[in-house]
Amino acid sequence: MSDIEIESELVSFVEKVRLSEQLWALGAEDGGFVVCESNQFENADVLLLWESEASAKAQCKEEWAGYSPVEISVVEFLDEWVEDLKIDDALVGLNWNDDQVCIEIEPVGLARALSE
Repeated sequence: MSDIEIESELVSFVEKVRLSEQLWALGAEDGGFVVCESNQFENADVLLLWESEASAKAQCKEEWAGYSPVEISVVEFLDEWVEDLKIDDALVGLNWNDDQVCIEIEPVGLARALSE
């Protein structure tokens, strides 16, 4: 992805999340969430997030068939998730797709974008 494509995707994600006031992750019955290895950084985990339930549900197949979309309010993400992700040195991946591609960003960067 070019820098312009990344910026455009990030802006689109943030606008949609601001309107709905929620993000979506894939959760398991045991309380765990889908996390994958970074495609951009060595030794970094990425928590995958989507802008809509439908986008998240579309990825509940193959190795993630046992997961289901879990709603995270923007307030909860900002108040509870960002600091934990930062402590874990984890990134967030936005709108993982069938090509196994997503924008990887620091959780604090996403928090800033959502708060502006």
